[in-house]
Amino acid sequence: MTPTHERAARTNTHERSARTKDPHPQYTPLPGEMRRMLLLHMPAAIDEMEEAVRTGLPHYTHIVDGTYGYSVRQIIDRTVNCFVSIHDTGRPGPAATAEIIALYERIGARHGRLGCPLDVLRDALDLAGRVACRRLIKDAYRLHWPAPLLATLTEDTFTLIGTAIAAATRGYTEESHRAPLDVQRDRLRDALVAEPDDRARPLAELAAAADWRLPRTLAVLALPPGDHPQTHVLPPEILADRSPAAPYLILPNPRTPGPRWLPKTRGAALGPVVPADRGAVSLRWARRGLDLVERGALPADTPLRCVDHVAVLTAFRSGDLLEAAAAELLGPLLELPPRRREPLLETLLVYLRCGDNAVLTAERLHVHEQTVRYRLRQITQLTDGNCPDSERHLETMLVLTRLLSPGTADRGTAGWRAGAGEAVDAARAHPPVRPRQA
Repeated sequence: MTPTHERAARTNTHERSARTKDPHPQYTPLPGEMRRMLLLHMPAAIDEMEEAVRTGLPHYTHIVDGTYGYSVRQIIDRTVNCFVSIHDTGRPGPAATAEIIALYERIGARHGRLGCPLDVLRDALDLAGRVACRRLIKDAYRLHWPAPLLATLTEDTFTLIGTAIAAATRGYTEESHRAPLDVQRDRLRDALVAEPDDRARPLAELAAAADWRLPRTLAVLALPPGDHPQTHVLPPEILADRSPAAPYLILPNPRTPGPRWLPKTRGAALGPVVPADRGAVSLRWARRGLDLVERGALPADTPLRCVDHVAVLTAFRSGDLLEAAAAELLGPLLELPPRRREPLLETLLVYLRCGDNAVLTAERLHVHEQTVRYRLRQITQLTDGNCPDSERHLETMLVLTRLLSPGTADRGTAGWRAGAGEAVDAARAHPPVRPRQA
């Protein structure tokens, strides 16, 4: 891009941001081949944009990485992904841009809380926009795009930048009208769920400024998207994040099973109780629990307590590894049709959880004790006595928890069965060496 084009791009960006009134502008869908090309070159474009912003605005990128909850790269990544999505024929404009609007409204609000002017955000978007235009022009000449297509993509680049700036301006304006104490409480809230190295000020200092008593412990309650914390009547000691995309509450010194006022929101997830300086851990697990609730792998309790579902949460965090290990641990059982396989796997899981007690297993499954023993004999026969392996109970339980969870029970069976066939062949070729009994 020539200097003239770059100056025009900068002017166009500011003019676009000033006149962008529609928060969900319309975009022209692109052919599938063109979208695939954009996706192919997207990682390199993100790398180049990040380098341009970090080099051009080093002080600003340091502030973003330390306090905004997103790194510079994450913001660029989500913005570029949005640019590709708005040209998808299967996604309408509002659906594709809603997430990016929410992101930039939040960024604008945090600029207001920190007293950081929006001009520097505009400069960062200008730098990224110039990179985007340079790459589009280069690809247009190299791939012989028609001129109208290049014009459309360039126009849409500036339109999206204008949408982002308009959203940031709304967030900044709303934040500037808030009471000073509310601003201090939000700063404290953000610091409590930040990693320790990312905090600019000590928690005790932030708590004093917010007139908030720093607790020994806390827990974070992640709410479903769209569940606004302001709709709940909350005690003054509760700190709330009101982001519609990912709202949450910080609960100081939580009791078990939980305070009576706790919102009875279906689908909410309560993270583990942690020391006050480790709120990021509670928020991280609360959001993982929330994700599994939305996927149907965990029940939509009111709310779900993550510490009550450690096995499922752990299994899903190591899903790929456990699915790969399933063939080795369960082998021939995975080759059975579902009507035979699932009762055997469920019986084995409950049997291991009951400490190899068939009577207790029968009670929990609501079947006769002889039914349990019959299923266990089937498992032993099918696996040549290799399952259950007394030395691998924990691994087997984790694998079974993963396979039997609602979110994965019907997914990937063919892959597990294929892996099971390979594992069976390997086991027959190299049977396990068992120690001789004295």
